[in-house]
Amino acid sequence: MSEPSPASSSQAPPGRGGDLPVPRMQRLYDSPFLLLAACIVVMFVFFTAWGVFEIMSLEPAPLP
Repeated sequence: MSEPSPASSSQAPPGRGGDLPVPRMQRLYDSPFLLLAACIVVMFVFFTAWGVFEIMSLEPAPLP
């Protein structure tokens, strides 16, 4: 009996070809620095939009 070579034990899991491209969201989740940058951008946009909405919804101050 021959033992399997190391190259044959690192094959792709069944049902998934080894030459398929990695999905975009999986690349994002696999990279901690890219995930950190995405979180910072999302929070910056969210809080900026919230602040602009709050400023636009203020009533004009009555002047004396």
